[in-house]
Amino acid sequence: MKVLGILGSHKKDGITAQYLAATAKGIPDADSYELLYLADYDIKPDTGQENPVLDKLETKLQESDFWIIAAPTYWGALSGIMKNFFDCMRPRMVRMTKKADTLPAQFKDKHYLSITTCFISSFENFFTGITDDTFKTIDRALTGAGLIKVTEIVGTGTWNQEKADPQKLALCERWGAKITAKKKKDDNTLKRYLELFCMIAAMALVTMGLQQLIFGVFAAGKFWATYVSFVLIFFILLASLLHFFTFLRHRRR
Repeated sequence: MKVLGILGSHKKDGITAQYLAATAKGIPDADSYELLYLADYDIKPDTGQENPVLDKLETKLQESDFWIIAAPTYWGALSGIMKNFFDCMRPRMVRMTKKADTLPAQFKDKHYLSITTCFISSFENFFTGITDDTFKTIDRALTGAGLIKVTEIVGTGTWNQEKADPQKLALCERWGAKITAKKKKDDNTLKRYLELFCMIAAMALVTMGLQQLIFGVFAAGKFWATYVSFVLIFFILLASLLHFFTFLRHRRR
């Protein structure tokens, strides 16, 4: 497995880069890893003419199986360097339908891990979610391109710091070891539907149990029959709607 670390920060040795390096350190085969420092490239969008920079970046993306996206959070959003990279690579990452739907293209079924950093503390970030938009942008771009997310890592409290948090560095290194050793599946659809069924079953049991306890609306002998039928009908209807909007809507176009 070839792993590509994509660094979208202004410093090649900053804290974000340290987390990326720690993740790379955990990869058992060091020769399988390559660093792509976006600031080294003059990335501009395609204009109908030759674009050797994007051609080179596209080749690197094609040759890798796993991407580690590392970029700081600035002004509550993804760093401009990484955002520009996604913007300029968009026509090569997705294909557009006549109705402007974006569908996965050549990078479908690759995997990625995302890392970001921010000035504020973990406690404050937990309640304000300052890094949320960063991950949403990364996920929107890469899942739209058909990549599969493995996990995300946040490094907080970076203000006036030159060294990364040792505990977070250790976490990154552990994930570096996991991404090449762990068997991955390219399709998690069945797993998601099973999780959905379990959530519906649990919520229905709690709801109907409270109804029975408070109002006594279900006959004692029919409670479980009512519960099972409710869960199955609700799941089939909801799963059908999700399947339609996720798959069939695009397939018809």
